[in-house]
Amino acid sequence: MKHHILPGFLSLALTLGLCALPAAALEMEDARTLLSAYYVDEIPEEVLDQGSLDAILDALGDPYTTYMTAEEYQNFLNQVDGETLVGIGVSISNVSTVEEGVGIEILSVLDNSPALEAGLSAGDHILSVDGVALESGMNASDLIRGEPGTTVTITVRLRDSGEVRDFTLERRAVSIPIVTYELVDGDVGYIDCESFGASTPDTVEEALTQLGEQANLWIMDLRSNPGGTDQSVTLTVGKFTNGVVVYMMGRDGLAYYRAIKPSAPDFTDVPVVVLTSSHSASGSEMFAAAVRSHRLGIAIGQRTFGKGIAQLVLDENFSSSSVAQLFDGDCLKVTAYRFYAPDGATNDTVGVIPTLLISSENTEAAALLLRFNEPSVANGSVRLGLGGYTFYIDLSNACNVENRAAFTELLEALPPTAELFEGQGGSTWNPITPEELAEELGLDFHSRTFSDVADSPFAQAINTLAVYGLVGGYADGTFRPEETVTRAEFASMVAAALNLRMVSQSYFSDVPAGSWYADAVNAMAAKGFLAGDGETFRPDDTITYEEMVTCLSAVAAWASLDGYELAQEDLSASDWGYYYQFSEWAQTSARNLAELGALVGDQEPQEAGTRETAAGLLCALMEGTHLIWG
Repeated sequence: MKHHILPGFLSLALTLGLCALPAAALEMEDARTLLSAYYVDEIPEEVLDQGSLDAILDALGDPYTTYMTAEEYQNFLNQVDGETLVGIGVSISNVSTVEEGVGIEILSVLDNSPALEAGLSAGDHILSVDGVALESGMNASDLIRGEPGTTVTITVRLRDSGEVRDFTLERRAVSIPIVTYELVDGDVGYIDCESFGASTPDTVEEALTQLGEQANLWIMDLRSNPGGTDQSVTLTVGKFTNGVVVYMMGRDGLAYYRAIKPSAPDFTDVPVVVLTSSHSASGSEMFAAAVRSHRLGIAIGQRTFGKGIAQLVLDENFSSSSVAQLFDGDCLKVTAYRFYAPDGATNDTVGVIPTLLISSENTEAAALLLRFNEPSVANGSVRLGLGGYTFYIDLSNACNVENRAAFTELLEALPPTAELFEGQGGSTWNPITPEELAEELGLDFHSRTFSDVADSPFAQAINTLAVYGLVGGYADGTFRPEETVTRAEFASMVAAALNLRMVSQSYFSDVPAGSWYADAVNAMAAKGFLAGDGETFRPDDTITYEEMVTCLSAVAAWASLDGYELAQEDLSASDWGYYYQFSEWAQTSARNLAELGALVGDQEPQEAGTRETAAGLLCALMEGTHLIWG
């Protein structure tokens, strides 16, 4: 039997599922050997020298590298494949720290469950269980689950009203379907995918086959989908197209990739709209990125979680007998790979940025406004060119009371590259801006762009970043494009755009803890994107054009396979002829950005960088590495 390759999950558990018990069965020396051999990065000796496996895993700081007992491992597999389990029927964020008074968020509520019957919904927060307040280190799943027929009382703060209420629920067996589908509004094939397990590809194929003749649009709802197996993701993508789905990069380069044969059939030519949320992770990000890469449709929602690493499960079925004999139903799940989309982009940390960045309240309604087939009469509709597809929106439906807010936000979320036309007469489509259309329809439109960038050569780049929430301006609504930018300001701009996570280490003596830029500078330094002068960073110095180029070249080497490959290439004599104006340490970086189409701006290399040039470089890099949906 093949060993298991699981892309890994957001730390999420059904209330009847995985709980964190102490590592016990695996011998310490065996664990050290396995981690040293299979972990994606070299592990420092001081980490491996910890006195227990729990201490090693804690010092490693990777929440996805874990030991599971036999019971935990079986529950983990059950969560992927959707078996019938005992509980109250909610999925929750299984975090190790709980902010006092906030509790644990309910991510989804299962059909035919005690929680649904009681009126609980996603976004509610569980504050206590049987009178025990949830605190850091507790496992809410372990507290809530129990024997069928027994009851549990949970104290919940309701999302909509803020009211705190007690609910007493009787535990029972709950069927956990991981994929359901239906025809919505008469012509939208709606596929709700909770995870990518063994049954997912076949159920998606069933949906495409059963609803295909009626579907004018496919919606693939991956909100709160924590992932599953990369094999399941690949087979599911294969229902829509063929080709490479994911590249898995290990410590020594490409480990393997998954692809669909060119001869494999696909089951639809209708575009798919992927719904995302901040809880969409791992396999769901893999699917969304494949949709982007193969131009199968668009995504609507929030930036995804940013889990671009995959786990190798070492268990009794592992391909190496010397490893398999160390386990008896238990397992060690080890982060062994980083994965990249077919277009070469990573979603690690940065997540998948949807085509339309829309609030969770309006995500579904906005998607349901779109149609693929052109109406017989243009009047009363708008035509939207987005992500390589043309969609149509019926204005009478978009402007009714139920959809008005979602339609308004859809217009606000359109990137500058979107093409918008209003239908006139029988077949005439006239170009119109989102602002003009909103004013015409009396919508309460709030532009996400800046008031002072129209004359900037980087106006489109600045406004693209603004629409996606990747850059900020000033309180008066301006961006001040011609102002110079400091090294700290640039580090903060890039760290925010990449969604880098905070690190505990401080890298520079002149970056004081608690300063407004400390988290960003240290996060950038931890990734190797920044260099200082020995122990100092000089945060208040104005950054030069070539310093920005060098930083973003390092980002490209991490963010995409193209950038990684360019970083391995030496500067040739002919390259030097193009980039000799740059300081020697910046010439290769300039070449790399140029090859990615991201060396923009007409500043001299040693000139002080401006805010508009910084935004232009950053946007060009994110587009060139496919971090922004093209």
